[in-house]
Amino acid sequence: MDFSDIYQRMKFEAYQISEEERTQLTEYLKSSGSTSHLDSNTALLVFCYSSDPTPQNVELVRKFLGNQAKDYIRSAAVTGLYRIWRLSTPSDIDDLLRLLALWSVESRYDSSLAAIGCAFNLMHLLQDRRLSVALLQLLETLHEDVRQVNDVAVGLFRYACWSAYDNWAQRNEERRIHFDTIEEALPIYWDRQKYLLEPIN
Repeated sequence: MDFSDIYQRMKFEAYQISEEERTQLTEYLKSSGSTSHLDSNTALLVFCYSSDPTPQNVELVRKFLGNQAKDYIRSAAVTGLYRIWRLSTPSDIDDLLRLLALWSVESRYDSSLAAIGCAFNLMHLLQDRRLSVALLQLLETLHEDVRQVNDVAVGLFRYACWSAYDNWAQRNEERRIHFDTIEEALPIYWDRQKYLLEPIN
């Protein structure tokens, strides 16, 4: 199967996969080598967009969160679980918080980016204060590491600031912007509480 072609058709042509394609896709994801084939990134996105989050489907996607999966593939699993399916039980949020806490592991850079974006999205969607507190701590930790010239932290900090603003802008019908420099990210950081939930006194 050409997963990229199917994904593009789903995005731009409202294409719905056939039952035969769904069976092939599921069997592919269940196969032992799927955690190392880069095509699995797009396959996971197609699977999550075209399937319901049944216990069996969630279990299958969670397989790609493990250390045996390439991080590019793992990032699609994070996106599928928390942005497409928007899993939000307390245990799901616990799992997402654990993913956020692994940001300093260089081999998890892509999945850390995905987890940050999903966390900001779910924070607003669910008004989840645990996510808000965790994201505030993450922003502050990343900023400190940027000051210590940690290359891993630089990219994550820029993305976290952009994600903080972008999710806030969408919720408040403000103009969305794009930026990719530390200088552009810092004003968001200095005003970081604005982009999070109000703390409970």
